[in-house]
Amino acid sequence: MANQKAISGAQFIEIGEGGLDLASIKLTNVPADGAASIQWWNGSKYESAAWIGLDWGDGPDGWGDDNTDPVNYTFAAGEGFWIVLPGGVSGAQVTQSGEVALSALTTYDIALEANKKFLVINPLPTELDLSDITLGNVDADGAASIQWWNGSKYESAAWIGLDWGDGPDGWGDDNTDEVTYTFAVSEGFWIVLPGGVTMPQVKIANKVLL
Repeated sequence: MANQKAISGAQFIEIGEGGLDLASIKLTNVPADGAASIQWWNGSKYESAAWIGLDWGDGPDGWGDDNTDPVNYTFAAGEGFWIVLPGGVSGAQVTQSGEVALSALTTYDIALEANKKFLVINPLPTELDLSDITLGNVDADGAASIQWWNGSKYESAAWIGLDWGDGPDGWGDDNTDEVTYTFAVSEGFWIVLPGGVTMPQVKIANKVLL
């Protein structure tokens, strides 16, 4: 949609490799005039590139800097990014080229760091329920949270002992009731961690194997 921003991410990887190059992500039906951009979180701040005619328009359309030089970056499978679109575009799409990053393991385990936030996406070629996402080595005391963008604002849930601790650990609201949500293919979310945790992980159930 025009004049919107949306979280997406690395659904695919380069053939025979472990990540997705920025150059393998393309916009269609979007003018390469620098008004559209891609943004990603490096752990402490955003980095970005503009959708532009490279080499001052003499090269192909791609992701460039202020001098229209190509920007290079490799996204890990499951790493998220923002696509920011200007107004006045119609039928805009983001496409990725590569192979599906399928795993033979029952969960996708992504290492995190304490006292930081991480942009993650659904890495599976199928919808993902919020309950399919869990945290490892993180106390379910409400200090950690998950946040997602609904198109106009963030929604969130806390990692907490549900039913005031009488239920399993899960994503809950202020009353410790379970929060439900379904993430589309390639839809992203934030994991926000407190300080004082050791070797935290986000674990995504590999529903392709189920």
